[in-house]
Amino acid sequence: PPRCTGHPDSAAGWRCEHCEALLCPACVELRRMGTVDYSVCVRCGGTANVLLRPRSGRALRSRLMEALRFPFTGPGLQTLVAVSAMLAVLHMFAVGVRLFHVLPMTLALGVFWSAFFALVRGAARGDADPQGPGFSGIVQDNLLPGLRGLGVTVGVFLPALARAWYLLPPVSGFGIIVRLLYPLETLWMPAVRGDPLFWGLAGLGLLWLPWALLVAATSQSVLAALNPVRTLGCFRAVGRDAGLVTGVFVLLALVHGGLHWGAAWVVQLGLPFASGFIAQVLTCLMPFSAASLLGLVLYVHGDALGYLPARDFLEATLGDTAPQRVPEPLREAPGLPSPEPDAVEAETARARQLAELGAAVEARDVAKALALYGALHVLPRLKLSPAHHLFIGQAAAVEGDFPLSVKALETAADTAPDSPTAPRALVLLARVQGEKLGNTVRAEEIYRYILHRYPDTDAARFAHARLPPAA
Repeated sequence: PPRCTGHPDSAAGWRCEHCEALLCPACVELRRMGTVDYSVCVRCGGTANVLLRPRSGRALRSRLMEALRFPFTGPGLQTLVAVSAMLAVLHMFAVGVRLFHVLPMTLALGVFWSAFFALVRGAARGDADPQGPGFSGIVQDNLLPGLRGLGVTVGVFLPALARAWYLLPPVSGFGIIVRLLYPLETLWMPAVRGDPLFWGLAGLGLLWLPWALLVAATSQSVLAALNPVRTLGCFRAVGRDAGLVTGVFVLLALVHGGLHWGAAWVVQLGLPFASGFIAQVLTCLMPFSAASLLGLVLYVHGDALGYLPARDFLEATLGDTAPQRVPEPLREAPGLPSPEPDAVEAETARARQLAELGAAVEARDVAKALALYGALHVLPRLKLSPAHHLFIGQAAAVEGDFPLSVKALETAADTAPDSPTAPRALVLLARVQGEKLGNTVRAEEIYRYILHRYPDTDAARFAHARLPPAA
């Protein structure tokens, strides 16, 4: 990390806007305006902005265990139990003639892969409690994810499957159907399991699988996920972490194989619903860890993989380290010196301007609100509500002040990303960038971010309609 200008032995985590000095925690002071804290340089009093670095600056291996234990966390266990219960119920309906299993097993396939891809995308956002898959439409939210996951899995193992078919004696009619309905039993026949070429091709498919699933999780097509050139591109983009991720994925797959045999034994116990439920928990455990692992790859290296713009993969250089100088308590303790009169007057003036700005926004006084907002620069971010920033962004766009509109709309989205205001602000921001400033590339990036960050919203549907169709 960069070094502090005044303390070369200390890492810098801030930069002063005014004197441009690099600052360590000892050179930054937290000040309070009302109930809001902000950072200033102790040298000149200028605003101290946090230094950011790419997430890839912190080794992926240091985040690995946290990702792998996701199924054992509170949110992970809730998701695991919910998905396993749904799968167990669907498997209970798969009774009778084998051909009658198609519908419930197809739905179960969709439930599993919808949950898998949702967990990947949630981990890619860094969500400690990722949202589960939405099941608003049977085709979009069940059948398509199921077909995508099945297509990718079969595709990477297709050379091994073709080799197995070649080794087996020829059959016709009902014999072909039996082989397709009982794939594991077919692949375990002596002619197949004793062939080293089959196992070599299967091993290559296993090494390929995590990267194909990674591409598929980003809503790319099955053909794009099975493109070897795309896989090699992922390897190059991730760099040294590619070998680590592949090795951990293979280890998870081996553990999954053992748990799968354990699940088969549990099913043989014949306990009503309980056997099926426990079996599904065992078989989903490692795939959920793998989904968290792949999401971690996107969280750390998503900019290099082209998942989202590079600015979305920045984090504070010093992490959660806070300035050493903290503001006075809200209730002033007896015996403490009073603030300097000039500082009090300055704070009072800024507070008055902010109050005037808030009143102008509430009164829909566009001219006054724009003038005050432009004069206050950084401070409105600290005090105004996201709705007020959104109003300024809309008003500035109407008045033709597009730079101010961009600034206000970005602030509206940044200050409260989980607020309903955020996706509205991002849609307007994308329209200003694309339709008013002619920056179509930036507009497309924002629309893709909306799809990623706010799925199943009106903003996401609007963004989807504005994006060009995938090649």
